[in-house]
Amino acid sequence: MTKRTVETLIALTAIIAVVGVTLNISGCSKTTPSLYNANEKYLPDPVVDSVSPAGSALAGIDTVTIYGRNFSASADSVLVFFVKPGVPNNTVFRATVFSVTPTRLSVQAPALFGDTIYVQVTVHGTLKYGTAAYKLIDAVSEYGGFAANQVAYGVSGSAEAELYSAMSSNNVDRGIFKMAPTSNTSYAGPTTGLVGWNALKFGPGGYLYAIRGNRAIYRVNPGGGTPQIWKSAASGVFVDMDFDPSHNLWVGGTGGKIFMVDPNGNFKSFMFTPGVKALRYFNGSLYIAASMAGVATMQVLKAPIMNDSLGTPEPYFDLSNDPSGGTNIYAITFSAAGDMYVGTDSSDYLIVVHPGGIIERPYSLFVATGALSSPCRSFAWIGTNLYASTLSGKLLQFVVRKEGAPYYGIQ
Repeated sequence: MTKRTVETLIALTAIIAVVGVTLNISGCSKTTPSLYNANEKYLPDPVVDSVSPAGSALAGIDTVTIYGRNFSASADSVLVFFVKPGVPNNTVFRATVFSVTPTRLSVQAPALFGDTIYVQVTVHGTLKYGTAAYKLIDAVSEYGGFAANQVAYGVSGSAEAELYSAMSSNNVDRGIFKMAPTSNTSYAGPTTGLVGWNALKFGPGGYLYAIRGNRAIYRVNPGGGTPQIWKSAASGVFVDMDFDPSHNLWVGGTGGKIFMVDPNGNFKSFMFTPGVKALRYFNGSLYIAASMAGVATMQVLKAPIMNDSLGTPEPYFDLSNDPSGGTNIYAITFSAAGDMYVGTDSSDYLIVVHPGGIIERPYSLFVATGALSSPCRSFAWIGTNLYASTLSGKLLQFVVRKEGAPYYGIQ
């Protein structure tokens, strides 16, 4: 309960108590002085008529507009609370107010979710608050029904719009699993050697491709089974991969090269001395998160793909431009509109870079609540939801209500 609400309740309780005492002693000749002032003037109580977006908003993400009456033209006079009823205590969040008029308030939706959330508006100088029931959708939630000792690694979406994740427990590889909101089912069995598959990609014909930090590309037969080595290089370490529209598989890591494997399994290499941490094909180019020699912070480079060849990489985004800090990039992906989602060790863990380099940090409130507690290291976009594994081993669902960029491995 807020300080303002407590003060109002105290005042009302005092008035009721005084009135009660006055009534009890009204038959006596001796009177007691009253604190009640019948001449006190109060402003009209605020009234909430509607809330937009209609029906629901994304918790911690959306701007919520409250329409009504008797608000205020001064932001200092208005408080807006989102209250989730519960036992033993209500959960109360004070909202950040962006703008006010006597009939309209614009506020930040808090990182609080539920089918019934009460929006309450209180104005200085009034007795009561205006209220309306609303729904806030959880924008960031854990997915897959993981046990406490289970850790998620690489993730991928399938042609059937199902999510798959590599998993370990107690530092032992457990294989690859098909994920549901609160459960998971084994798809590919565990293997010996390095723990966890750091990158997964479904490809043509239903094959699942996997890499794990050595110089080999593994493949799982359609329908599941044990991963087998499909192709390998003479040296280097493979870290991430992606398909282009021609079903060429682009692979990067360390060793001074980026590899392309065509649909027939033929290798082609391109000199690229920076260490590759993540890559993603988008709109005719390969975007490469790389560690540049002598530079503390990582960059994303953009290299055009022309006739199955890699063009000259050019700078696209420099992590040093993010004022929230961070030196490493662990994963990148794109929305259909060209927004680049970046998993990073900055204080926000997941940032959005719009075309033109404008940085947005929409998930800061979820960092504050602990729902997002470490950098995202692998992405899979299914429909309008973005799924990510994190360095701490969680598998998270981000409700972004945006389509992901086309993924060509399953098209």
